[in-house]
Amino acid sequence: MKQAIVLASFGVADERARRSSLDALADAFSAAYPDYELRQAYTSAFLRRRLEQRGTPVPSLAECLEDLADRGYGRVFVQPSHLTPGEEYDGKVLAVVEKLRGRFSELMTGEPLFSCRTGEREDSGIHSLAVILAVLAPGEDEELVLLGHGSPHRHNPVYEVLQEQADRQGRHIHIGVLEESDWPNFSMVHARLQKSGRRKLLLAPLLLSCGIHVMEDLAGISPQSWKNRLRSEGFSVRTVLKGLGEYPEIRRLYLRKAAALLQAPK
Repeated sequence: MKQAIVLASFGVADERARRSSLDALADAFSAAYPDYELRQAYTSAFLRRRLEQRGTPVPSLAECLEDLADRGYGRVFVQPSHLTPGEEYDGKVLAVVEKLRGRFSELMTGEPLFSCRTGEREDSGIHSLAVILAVLAPGEDEELVLLGHGSPHRHNPVYEVLQEQADRQGRHIHIGVLEESDWPNFSMVHARLQKSGRRKLLLAPLLLSCGIHVMEDLAGISPQSWKNRLRSEGFSVRTVLKGLGEYPEIRRLYLRKAAALLQAPK
């Protein structure tokens, strides 16, 4: 039976960020599963149009799955690169897979990184946070501020769950989101930092790719970037300009997630 793995991502326009994160993650899956055809699909229509105009077309997930079905692939595994099981994952990954399930002998869907529904023995969030802490390596006197995207339409509780896990472990980690209408927002993170009493921060993206959100919203020159807002509050801020997908240790977390399904006995 012909087999394929589809890496489904929101997408990223910046070529360097794409190669060092999403393409690197795809390469990791290709190396781990050489018997599977590896495909990539982007769920963002805006980014697909933008890349097509540049001569770098990437299919939607539906287009990718339809093509695999037409080419006779019977067993397909869709691995989302999304960090959280939120609106994008539900509406543009799970819904698409369910619609096309009948065209395959077996069509499986993996989980976002911060999700633990596969029955793993070790808590997924705590393990992932420990890996993030290790690769970012904040100094002993630094508080780590992780900045995710958030959603303007539907609150995703994963960020709060991760914060609770970090607090239970006694880690100097503060998690916020870019969307001001979502939470934990800037004011909530600022209140936590004031309570900590420490003034040195390591500000890093809780994002897979180092795209516009990192270069502008997190570390940009605008007074509204999180870096400058925190500095205006008297904090010393060191920034990380790498998406999580650029770290081999993070890519291995995705492989660990996928193995729970791909290597399960049939």
